[in-house]
Amino acid sequence: MRRIFFFMPLLIGTVAAAQTMTEVGASAAGGAIGSAAGKKVSEGITNIFGKVDKTTAKTAKGPEDNSKGAPLIDVGPAVVKAPSSSVVESVPPPPPAAGHRASVAKPAPAEAMPEIAAPPPPPPPPPPQMTADDLKKISNGMKREDVLKLGAPGSRIMMDDDGHLLEVYSYFAGELPIGRVKLSDGAVSSVEIR
Repeated sequence: MRRIFFFMPLLIGTVAAAQTMTEVGASAAGGAIGSAAGKKVSEGITNIFGKVDKTTAKTAKGPEDNSKGAPLIDVGPAVVKAPSSSVVESVPPPPPAAGHRASVAKPAPAEAMPEIAAPPPPPPPPPPQMTADDLKKISNGMKREDVLKLGAPGSRIMMDDDGHLLEVYSYFAGELPIGRVKLSDGAVSSVEIR
């Protein structure tokens, strides 16, 4: 028995030292991998900027066959066309001669009526409380909206179940549970009455 207690601290110390060595080795390996990955990223960015620099320098020189100074775009002489009849009809008439000024009577500003704020509408009545008799009215396939019309649940859980929306409504009378309704994709799949 004494031998076990004597070797126990030695065994624990050995295991702790091995654990520390493993962690230090993993840390060093992670640092080496991280720096190697960083170097690759840096080289990639440098290559991209090098290619961009070459492309912009080539574009700044212009086309190689344009050494004679020839224009890049040829523009022909301007041609005046007669307006079509639809354009003439849509043109507004010219303004009246300089001696005639039309006056426009501006309406007098209307007296501002003080705004009377309407009272806010009363809040809607609270949803009905679900009873055990109401739970008995719920059947498989019933829609979510119809279930909620009977009464609001005390708690509601929603989750994904293999691509389907699963809802669990729990109903209480005071603090005592009276039942649970499970819905799958908005339709009742099971009803438990307690």
